[in-house]
Amino acid sequence: EQKAYINEVYDKPGQPSRKIAEKICSGQLLVLPPNFYIWATMNTSDQSLFPIDSAFKRRWDWKYVPITNKKKDYKIRVKAGDGKTYDYDWWNFLQKVNEAVNEVTSSEDKKLGYFFCKADKDNKINADAFVGKVLFYLFGDVLKDYDTDDVSFTFNDQSYTLLKWKDGDKQGRFKFSQFFNEDGDGDDKMVAKFLDNINVEKKEFIQD
Repeated sequence: EQKAYINEVYDKPGQPSRKIAEKICSGQLLVLPPNFYIWATMNTSDQSLFPIDSAFKRRWDWKYVPITNKKKDYKIRVKAGDGKTYDYDWWNFLQKVNEAVNEVTSSEDKKLGYFFCKADKDNKINADAFVGKVLFYLFGDVLKDYDTDDVSFTFNDQSYTLLKWKDGDKQGRFKFSQFFNEDGDGDDKMVAKFLDNINVEKKEFIQD
């Protein structure tokens, strides 16, 4: 029945059958059904593929997909300078850092998505992963071509400065090299300081 239906669709009235169904079954012909769609994602700011990007933009329909909270309860777990371990809310961090990224670059493609950094089976992102993935991207890619001495942004009517910190009378600027300990691993205390600087939501982690 399927073969007869396919031939009926492609055969022209009054002419011999083109036997399209048989050619498909034998591998001589490939036919795509009318309900076949190709869905794909693309980083529209990838300059290394700019000519290809332009060609695709002219020939495809586009839909903007916003960054959303996937509600996976991801957290950044680090031991702060006060000796306590905290879980910093990953989604709250993304909201704030993406405001800073948008302020500097005016680019949606430079923003971080929910799964930008892979968490472990407990939905935890440790200092090493945070520094090696997130901060490396921010310092090495997002901010490298911009004047980053004073990256300020506003979130929920409060103003923050991404790379400058202030603690009482002391103040300074974060440098990427400061986020590593003597062993070359991500430094928990510095990550906590960076997150506290932009007031990322946190709660103390207490081992059961």
